Amino acid sequence: MKKIFEYFIKKPFLKSLFLITTKQPKNIYCFFFNFYTLINLSKAKIFLKDGFFFIKDSNWRFSNRHIGLMTYFKGLKNRGKKLYSIYLLKNINFEINDTIIDIGANNGDFFLCFDNKINYYGIEPSPTIFENLSYNIKNQNLLNIALWKTEEKVMKFFLKDEFGDSSLIPMENYTKEITVKTKTLDSLIDKIQTKIKLIKLEAEGAEPEILEGLNKNLNRVEYITIDAGYERGMSQESTLVKCTNYLLSNNFELVDFDSKSKRVIILFKNNFIQ
Repeated sequence: MKKIFEYFIKKPFLKSLFLITTKQPKNIYCFFFNFYTLINLSKAKIFLKDGFFFIKDSNWRFSNRHIGLMTYFKGLKNRGKKLYSIYLLKNINFEINDTIIDIGANNGDFFLCFDNKINYYGIEPSPTIFENLSYNIKNQNLLNIALWKTEEKVMKFFLKDEFGDSSLIPMENYTKEITVKTKTLDSLIDKIQTKIKLIKLEAEGAEPEILEGLNKNLNRVEYITIDAGYERGMSQESTLVKCTNYLLSNNFELVDFDSKSKRVIILFKNNFIQ
């Protein structure tokens, strides 16, 4: 009886409530968000200030309704634990002051995965989302740039911030087109000048080109975790094969793989670093 209730009543109701909530004006959205969390037995609450949404008691800011409800309805601690699991970080022994590069940082959620002090580099090309990242993550290294396989190239960047799908690869239903100047991972690591414990790469389909920009500094990177899901371009292709082939040909080995959700996550380790 419980399974019947869950599947035929509770699940459809929560799905409908989710969709209704994301379509509300900002002030009403807060009420619906808090009602949604209450039904899901979560203590997370939000409020509206100066046109932005804030998670109560944490001073964490976001601006997009869909992403906000999807990622924060169980609170920030839960969000960090979920990303830790999604990106297969259980396979890595982190130490204090490890250097982490977060490509596709969005609001800075990946930073929540780490309890110990780390040296964090957050890369977010979207100007609006970068403002949230800068507000949420203090005393770290945050860059409003786009990474690509070539340096100092002016390219079109397609914004789809509401769903966290902005990309250098054109896709359907983007909301705005801007121009960005690109950097390579090699040039970024040149400036960091230390060993990189982990690169997390989520670029909405541009992952292969970003990896191509990591060549001379490959042996300074110990781990790379990639969201290679079905998000590339108009045809929404996966970047799994291209990313895997590039890293295997450069002496990385596959440590873990997961495709349980809509994501396709791959974790690689550099064989040169023991």
